[in-house]
Amino acid sequence: MARRVTLLGAAAFGVLMTATVAVTPLAAQSKSVKATVAPAPTLVGGWSGTATVPLPDSVIVVPVLYTFTQSGTTFSGQAMVPGQGTGPISNVVLTGKQVRFRVTAPEGKLLEHDGKFSADGSIEGMVNLENQPIAKFKIAPRADRKSLPKK
Repeated sequence: MARRVTLLGAAAFGVLMTATVAVTPLAAQSKSVKATVAPAPTLVGGWSGTATVPLPDSVIVVPVLYTFTQSGTTFSGQAMVPGQGTGPISNVVLTGKQVRFRVTAPEGKLLEHDGKFSADGSIEGMVNLENQPIAKFKIAPRADRKSLPKK
């Protein structure tokens, strides 16, 4: 079905345009097109991985465990480095695939984490101390996501 449509184009110049356009009723349009929306990343639960700390003449790879919880719209949790101690997770901000959070280390240092969800579901990013990068981290969901790390 064709319809004659008058378009107000370039209104600042007072131009009227007329066009003949083909119009397909909605019922006749293909229903095979589906919108796909990627599911939001799931942060709540247990995560494990490593933090890689570069040194002048070597690299230290440290195992890390994180457990994120949610109460209403607020995320928090607990972080642990086996043999080194635990600290609370706070200031969690999840924006799309970006996740930022703070871990307060046992000695009181604030470790700012800035990461992104990867295609495989892991989170990769940087750990900063006093606005300086000190380590790279990569964590993935644990099989036992609901359990807290043991101290």
